[in-house]
Amino acid sequence: MILDSDYLKRSAWVCFSVLVFAMVLGFSVVPFFWCVYLFVFIVKLSWFLYLIYFCERFTFYLWSVLASVQSFLVVLASSVAFSSAADVWGLASAEAFIAGLLPVVLVFLTYCIIARTQPSFHPFEYSGKKVKVVPRISQSKSARYPAALLAGASTLVASIFVIIFGVPAAGVVGAVALTTCALVILYHLRHSVRALRTLSIKEKTTSGRYTFMEIDGIREARGRWWISRFFTWVASRCASTDA
Repeated sequence: MILDSDYLKRSAWVCFSVLVFAMVLGFSVVPFFWCVYLFVFIVKLSWFLYLIYFCERFTFYLWSVLASVQSFLVVLASSVAFSSAADVWGLASAEAFIAGLLPVVLVFLTYCIIARTQPSFHPFEYSGKKVKVVPRISQSKSARYPAALLAGASTLVASIFVIIFGVPAAGVVGAVALTTCALVILYHLRHSVRALRTLSIKEKTTSGRYTFMEIDGIREARGRWWISRFFTWVASRCASTDA
């Protein structure tokens, strides 16, 4: 994976688009928190504009992309789980709240377990404070078994819910499937998650900031993008006004 200017721009906008799509679907299922959705939208838009046009921190960018992908799946899973539970126990019930919170808890606990285990492969290559991703070339078949078992177990759990509660509870299948996707992604990115955590700890202890291996090309490309020039113009106008 080459984290050049085109990749930074394209991947950040794709992550933002799918996150907005998840928020729209979540709002259609649970329309009671529109102010929260609006606040999250504004924060996320500002966040991704920073990632595309200003961010030079390698760890911050990759953490942001990973969090965005997981947020997309978790928001959908929580919305569907809450809606399905609310149909049975009511909107204001504790059961509906717990059901909506369950995907978040499962994904967070899985992340904690993965992040605190020792990596068997380090996916980053360094040149001073510059970093790039080096993908793993081969993967043993046995390494794929946990992901397959997780997907199979989740399908079995979803099927049991459908049999017990009937077709109206089919939303549980969607919630379980989305949560499973989030867990499988975390499993496949486990080496990157561990390496990112190690790199973040190094940044805190050494007070140094790791940047992209292609940072010179990224800075040159940002100088050509009109949004970057617009923000630079606004910043210069504000500075001249303060002076």
